[in-house]
Amino acid sequence: MHFANDVEEAYGAEVTLRPDGAYRVPSTTTAIIIHNCARVYFLSNTVENLTSLRNIDLRNNSHVYFNERSISWSPYQREHELSNPGLSITIENCTMNDVASYAFKGRIDDITITKSRINVIRPFAFSSLTGVKLIELTNNLWDNIEIQTFKKFSTVNFILRGGEIKNIPSRFLSDVEITNLLWMDGVNVLSISSIAFLANSPKRVLIENNIVGNFEGDAFHIATRGPVTFRNNTVFTLGKGSLLGFSVERDIISNYGLQELSMDNNTITDLGPLSLLHNRTTFMLRVDSLNLNASCSCELFEEWEELITQQGAINCWYTLEVRFVSIRSYVENKCGPIQQNLWIIISVVGILLLIILIAIFIVIVQKRRKEKRKLPIVMPDGKTYKETVIETIVERAELLTTDL
Repeated sequence: MHFANDVEEAYGAEVTLRPDGAYRVPSTTTAIIIHNCARVYFLSNTVENLTSLRNIDLRNNSHVYFNERSISWSPYQREHELSNPGLSITIENCTMNDVASYAFKGRIDDITITKSRINVIRPFAFSSLTGVKLIELTNNLWDNIEIQTFKKFSTVNFILRGGEIKNIPSRFLSDVEITNLLWMDGVNVLSISSIAFLANSPKRVLIENNIVGNFEGDAFHIATRGPVTFRNNTVFTLGKGSLLGFSVERDIISNYGLQELSMDNNTITDLGPLSLLHNRTTFMLRVDSLNLNASCSCELFEEWEELITQQGAINCWYTLEVRFVSIRSYVENKCGPIQQNLWIIISVVGILLLIILIAIFIVIVQKRRKEKRKLPIVMPDGKTYKETVIETIVERAELLTTDL
């Protein structure tokens, strides 16, 4: 570990950052940069008194541990907090073994965690933050997330993109204000629990390109200030009332009317009409190409008739053509009185034709057999008949006897 231009840089086997003692972080440090270390420990209150600190950059570290209040930084008086710069935190390609409760607090501008593994993240790990512009979590592996990970703060944008998550627990976001964009994109998650996202005020909610095993009812409990879009997601189980948690703030309804809740090109295996229940007083539902992972049948139309009548663009899997087709068009082509009995009609006609062909064949065979039994006799006409007599003379030859 060495210092240069008031920047603390570390490259080595193990680094422990502490607030006091002989090996404390100098108070004049403006940036903490730690790359390619085996283990990195942030002890409690490490950055609390580093008033000049602006950046924390961690990359390619095998194991990183954050104790309680280790990144708790509030050097300004409350009335001046937002007018002064905060910390910029970047963590890339690291294994975060343990992120303790209240590890990140105070005046932070942005937090970016990329291509990292989070083994355990405790309740309130990110809480009571001020002045946050961006939290971006990209292509990470999440092993164990405890409830209320992100608690009670405001940010302009919250982005969860890529990576794999075993379970997003209840109140993963808890009382979080998002003033612009909430974006969940390309995440592979086994389960999203009820009230996993408890937030308010986003101008746009965009949930797209995700693969979700179990999407519980009321997973998103969000009061928005604009539209909500679900697009290109693959969901195995969509619980009842999964969309009921979305609402729109009153002043937006008063000034701009109903907002759009759109479902575009999603594929869902297990769901029912109750899965798409929504708040009709604040949202107008638009369904465009909802692919039900169920085989087409006339009974399927009866189950979805109300929503199909309202929206139309709901598809089922047509095995004969190996593709998704509109339930409405399938019903029109396959489920009318004639179409439903078409196979019966075809079968009956086919059987009748077969019987007729067999009967014709039998008649022909019997006719040929009778013709073979009769000998034809030609009776000549008497007027034109001329008799021809053939006489046969039999001569007998005897030996000649001569006297020579």
